[in-house]
Amino acid sequence: MGIASGVGHFFQSIIELIQGFLATIVHFFQLIVNSILGVFQVFVNFVEGTLGFAIHNFFILGTVAAAVFAYLLYAQRQGTTPVSRTIKNKSS
Repeated sequence: MGIASGVGHFFQSIIELIQGFLATIVHFFQLIVNSILGVFQVFVNFVEGTLGFAIHNFFILGTVAAAVFAYLLYAQRQGTTPVSRTIKNKSS
C-alpha cells in the first residue's frame, strides 16, 4: 500500500500543479481585463468631470457676458459710453 499510495499522491500533486498553472493563467487574463476596464472607467470619469466643469463655467460666463451686454446696451441708450458720445457728436 505504500508504493500505491505514493504513486497516487504523485499524480495528485501533478494534477494540483496543472490546476495551479491554469488558475494562474485565468487570473492573469482577469487582471488584464480588469485593468483595461479600470482605465476605461477612469477615462469616462475624467471626461464626465471635465464636461461638467466646462458646462458649469459656460453658464457662468454666459451669465456674465449677458450682464455686460445688457449694461452696454443700457449705457448706449443713456449716452454715457464713449462710443455713444462719438456717434452723438458726429450726428450733431
